[in-house]
Amino acid sequence: MRINERVHPMIGDGVLMGTGAKILGPVVIGRGAKIGANAVVLMDVPPYATAVGAPARFITHEDTTPQSSLELE
Repeated sequence: MRINERVHPMIGDGVLMGTGAKILGPVVIGRGAKIGANAVVLMDVPPYATAVGAPARFITHEDTTPQSSLELE
């Protein structure tokens, strides 16, 4: 194994992973992504995408950051 070679998954901020989801290999799960229950992720997931199934496939993908509907006073 080479130095600086990733061997583990990297999970971004605000990622939601369902029960039993499996992230295998040196994949990157982008910020705000959603991984469905029992999904098997074998490739990178873009930010704010939703991935489901075995092997995982994308069912939605947002190119922009979702806006919060809550306003704090």
